[in-house]
Amino acid sequence: MKGKFLVIVLFLCTGFGFAQSIEEGKKHIYYERWESAEDHFRNLITSDPGNLEAYYWLTKVLFAKNDIEGAKNLQKQLNVFRATNSKEEVLPLNKVTSGELLLHEGKSQEAKVVFDKVLDETRNKKPEVLIAIAKAYLDVKSTEYPYILELLNKAEKRDKKNPEIFALRGDVYRRMNDGGKAVQAYMQALQKESGYAKASYNIGKIYLTQNNPEMYLKYFNQAITNDADYAPAYYDLFYYYYFRDVNTAKGFLDQYLSKSDSSLENDYLLTDFLYASSQPQQAIEKAKSLLDRQEEKADPRLLKLIAYSYEALGDSANALNYLQQYFAKEADSNYVAKDFELKAKLLTKFPGNEEEVIASLRRALEMDTSNAHKVEYASQLADLYKEQSDNSNQAKWLGIKYQLKEDPSNIDLYYWGVAHYSASEYLQADSIFSVYTEKYPEHLQGFYWRAKSNALLDSTMENGLAVPFYEKVIEMASSDTVENKSLLMQAYGYLGAYHANIKKDYEKALLNFSKILELEPDNADAVRYQQILQEWVKTGNQ
Repeated sequence: MKGKFLVIVLFLCTGFGFAQSIEEGKKHIYYERWESAEDHFRNLITSDPGNLEAYYWLTKVLFAKNDIEGAKNLQKQLNVFRATNSKEEVLPLNKVTSGELLLHEGKSQEAKVVFDKVLDETRNKKPEVLIAIAKAYLDVKSTEYPYILELLNKAEKRDKKNPEIFALRGDVYRRMNDGGKAVQAYMQALQKESGYAKASYNIGKIYLTQNNPEMYLKYFNQAITNDADYAPAYYDLFYYYYFRDVNTAKGFLDQYLSKSDSSLENDYLLTDFLYASSQPQQAIEKAKSLLDRQEEKADPRLLKLIAYSYEALGDSANALNYLQQYFAKEADSNYVAKDFELKAKLLTKFPGNEEEVIASLRRALEMDTSNAHKVEYASQLADLYKEQSDNSNQAKWLGIKYQLKEDPSNIDLYYWGVAHYSASEYLQADSIFSVYTEKYPEHLQGFYWRAKSNALLDSTMENGLAVPFYEKVIEMASSDTVENKSLLMQAYGYLGAYHANIKKDYEKALLNFSKILELEPDNADAVRYQQILQEWVKTGNQ
């Protein structure tokens, strides 16, 4: 009798340990520790090939990792085990796996047949089966929302205290873009289990989509208060502070890394943060170690991060070297505008790359979605062309800059027009200064540059195109003859020549040159022209 008792105790203990092992693996899944979950369930299957439930949960892990082939191979492994051990029976959950594999292959009708059969066999009474089928549909992003909700309603009738049922219902409503009902469902999950961090976290995600930081921060923090091991919430808190307070972000990152699986992606995350938190040398060392470890499999963005870090250290040569490697290895679709901005900035450090600098800035402008950034790129391009004395292209980019700016100023118009004038593009210059005079009729400069542009468009003065503008210059400039002396002298000189040579009105011509002498009595040219005109008036020279 004593021996039998010991056997029974041993059996019970073994069963308890088995259940605990499954629960431990499920806990890894809940915390999204996928590597730990996979290792755990594989170890269970290795030590106990007949652990059918472990096959189901391992398959769920593989689905979560998007390893569909791995899930299929696991199903084959289970079938081989059954055939080898003459094991005809499988758990209902294993049958659900067969249906979910069909869903992943796009065979929804065939999957439905499998699910219906499992539900018939279990008489719709096993909540774990109802939940498993609902999760299968959610995992493949199915839109069979009424059916999923029906499954969850049936599960709730059988297991009213299970918070996962309510959380899954919240997931369905989130997919349906019904945030109100989703929050209500997650709240019900919390009522069933106050420490159910996933529900708090998912409420936070809803408010995140609504760009309501007060609320989403509240629920992300509630999640880690409810369960200090819930890593996903630490990540979102880290990401929020990443752009606002690197010291606070560092604390959440450390927590996230300590509570999630070691992974290559986490190594990348830490490397990115080292750069973002102004630790370029440490970022370079971490990134290089990852490159050495992964070799050709390394993500090219590590090369970019090293380039940015070297640039931060003032090492332009190394920065350009790594950036060129990045461009050689990264897919074009992954380039961003800032990559080309950095390339242009680095190339300017080395003479002879002017054309490549221009090409890089143009690419940055094309790619960037920020108008403010586009304006800056256009401004840089205009400056580069100015350095090359290419006033025509300088004017082109100043024009693009003007058109891009949300609130361009008179200064923007002014330099745009002057650039066209310097490029001998007088018609364009006049057109721009015409806009200038319309927008800023109280500004003297607009009329002055219209006068200069028209003077060159009408170089013989025959059509008198510049006359009304020089007359306007005189009208406006006369209020301050000291400040505007140069402009007045130009205007009087032009009008004097026009009236003398074109209109033959020597009296008017004399009046203009006398105005010059009032401003500058010893002006030799004005004195000479005055003498000539006075003689012409006396002799009636035509």
